[in-house]
Amino acid sequence: MTSKYLAVTTHNRTLLSGLHRFLLVAIIALATACTSTPTADRAPSDRQDVNAPATRNNTLLIPKTDDTTLDVRVISWNQKLAQQRGWLFALTELETADLGYISTNTGTFIRSQLLWLKGDIEQSAQLLNDVETTTPTDRDRLLAERQRRFTETHRYIAAAKIALERVMLGVKTDDPTTHSTVFNLLSKASEQRLASELRRTEPNSDWHQWLSLNRAYRRGREDVFSWLAEHPILPSGALDLPSGLRDWLNSDPPRRIAVLLPLSNRLKSAGQTALEGIVEGLYATFRDPALRPDIITIDTEAAGSARAAYLRALESGADFVIGPLTKDRVSELQSIDNLPIPILALNRGIPDRNSATTQTGAAQVVSLSLSPEDEAEQLAQLAWADNLRNPLVIAPDTAWGARMHTAFADTWRTFGGTIREVALTGSEKTDNETIAQGLATLSSESRIKEVERAFDAPIESQSRRREDVDVVILLSPTPQSARELRPLLRFHYAGGLPVFAPASIFEANKGIANRDLDGIKFVLPPSTLSPATSATEMLHALGADAAAFVDRFNQADSANGIILFGQSGDLSTDSQGNVHRRLKPVVFNRGRARPI
Repeated sequence: MTSKYLAVTTHNRTLLSGLHRFLLVAIIALATACTSTPTADRAPSDRQDVNAPATRNNTLLIPKTDDTTLDVRVISWNQKLAQQRGWLFALTELETADLGYISTNTGTFIRSQLLWLKGDIEQSAQLLNDVETTTPTDRDRLLAERQRRFTETHRYIAAAKIALERVMLGVKTDDPTTHSTVFNLLSKASEQRLASELRRTEPNSDWHQWLSLNRAYRRGREDVFSWLAEHPILPSGALDLPSGLRDWLNSDPPRRIAVLLPLSNRLKSAGQTALEGIVEGLYATFRDPALRPDIITIDTEAAGSARAAYLRALESGADFVIGPLTKDRVSELQSIDNLPIPILALNRGIPDRNSATTQTGAAQVVSLSLSPEDEAEQLAQLAWADNLRNPLVIAPDTAWGARMHTAFADTWRTFGGTIREVALTGSEKTDNETIAQGLATLSSESRIKEVERAFDAPIESQSRRREDVDVVILLSPTPQSARELRPLLRFHYAGGLPVFAPASIFEANKGIANRDLDGIKFVLPPSTLSPATSATEMLHALGADAAAFVDRFNQADSANGIILFGQSGDLSTDSQGNVHRRLKPVVFNRGRARPI
């Protein structure tokens, strides 16, 4: 084999015929030319089949680069291996490859990535520091890797600094970093971190201007206008305001809003609570009476259907709709081909497997909801940020449990993680048996008993749990179920493991009972951090955020970051028109929920 090609060998190292080699080289060259390279700062979102270099029974050839350039083809191949089969398999494949054909930089870069997936953060950082870059493209790739790691560990200020450096570097990629990327990362930082960074930054620097713009954005439209008056020339060569701010500043409020809610029958109380939040939110958002939209209410129960309620809104002259509240009503509106006025629904519709988008007619249905899946996704982010890599997921064997587990698992895999074990409670086994099986303590006890029977004598030994689990994701639907499962974790030698849970485990004004959950990290909407908050008030917060979101509706089309710092969470939208909430991380301490 000549040094012109890199030999990537899998477990079966059988030599190929000359003709076969020639064909494989041609195939890979064609694939390399036709396939765009994924950027290093974005984790893969789907489980894809590993490309040709990962086939188990062949030895494939990849054209070799020089000793200093980062070989993006080998990096991409190994990333896909790690995504598909885990970091250990990818490391094994890298070690069995003929390393004489991989540049030192490329091998070091890949090992650093794999150690990051393992959770060996210190060694991973040391290896990344050893990577040398001699071209702007490689420099950008190294910076992208650092930016991704800072983002995953929630060091958003540091990630934004690197993103700005990449913008100024000016390397063209398929998914370029922009000024909006910088701004969106700053929006994820806490106000305290942002203020601290502002105090340490040179006031005349571009970096200070980006920080002050983000602070102005958090405070409102008037502060942004004041910032623009002080900074007529945007920093860092930006041609326009980032993240859809211009669309927000130039938008006119609707003249009349129709609120579609259940105001009778069994959901009357929920509808009235949401309506009160909407009214209060409109007065808080549009303080000038001349700009404040008129509001009319339409009872979806009396109308008989969401379609009929929407037609009544059109007839009344409304140019914006808030509601409906239930999934089936929202789905009914999403199925309509022509929607002349926009809709901010207060729930997500029932997913349509045959439709890839919620775009309908001339208006987009944007869905703001209290979806618990947002909490499961954030639990994955929090655990990963704490450098935990091997979760035991405990969830009820119900539809709710399946939704939560799926949301957690999907997010976990985007980071490149693998779920170690899933324990489903509430099935034929008792919770004690389910936890014992998930932690493998039953097998440990069985081995001890086998030894005792073999020697016909008791032995001094203690059962142990499995050692390949480093965190517990406790997807409990109620506080009571969490209180029942937490002692079982201690009983099965997992009391020292970090535990993460959704907001459903929180019960206000239950200090003594909540002490059973001390140490558990979970998430809460900002409005529920008060001990007097009730579950009903979450609907009030949802209504208030819906009213505030009306003012940001046009911005949602062009912004990928946080649009609103609301009462129900920090709100951002995805490409499907779903509004996602980022909640506040808290921990139970002496029965109270205390911010982390």
